[in-house]
Amino acid sequence: MRHRKNDKHLGRTSSHRKALRCNLAKSLFTYGRIITTMEKAKYVRPFVEKLITTAKKGITKKETDKIAYIHQYRQVLSKLNDKEVVRKLFGEGKWRESGGIAERYAGRNGGYTRILRLSGSRMGVLSGSSVGDVPELEYKMEGFERKLRLIGNRLGDNASRVIFELIEEVEEEKEITPKVTVSEEKK
Repeated sequence: MRHRKNDKHLGRTSSHRKALRCNLAKSLFTYGRIITTMEKAKYVRPFVEKLITTAKKGITKKETDKIAYIHQYRQVLSKLNDKEVVRKLFGEGKWRESGGIAERYAGRNGGYTRILRLSGSRMGVLSGSSVGDVPELEYKMEGFERKLRLIGNRLGDNASRVIFELIEEVEEEKEITPKVTVSEEKK
């Protein structure tokens, strides 16, 4: 019996779930924003937030207690298995001058990620638009204006799609809804 076992299975074995969680976290730290399903985003969110909290604890001990810093660094490395992503998280290597992901959230107590729903169960159709329109999402990341074309399966895709992203700054919390424009192109 599964008494007091409330983890999601996601239709995968335990090793497959662990690999999925690790890969989604690596992609989120690498790109800052990914598109996935709501269930996967909710499954990965606590894992990602705990990794950022562990990195924050390590950064605070970097100057005073080097052994504790190395311990936190190795804990995150054992869970992610990717040295470059861990360096970006801790602000080491080429991210030393610009600062790491954990330094960005030094004054924040949790809530490092957010989930934005794309309306409907199909990525290609936003609410109020027809099936033939291809919506584009415009956003600014790392100082560059970027566009994302929301093309997905029209038929047979019943999973609700979401944008799972790291929150850029504390002041940005007021702007939760992304700017969405519909292009004039037809499929």
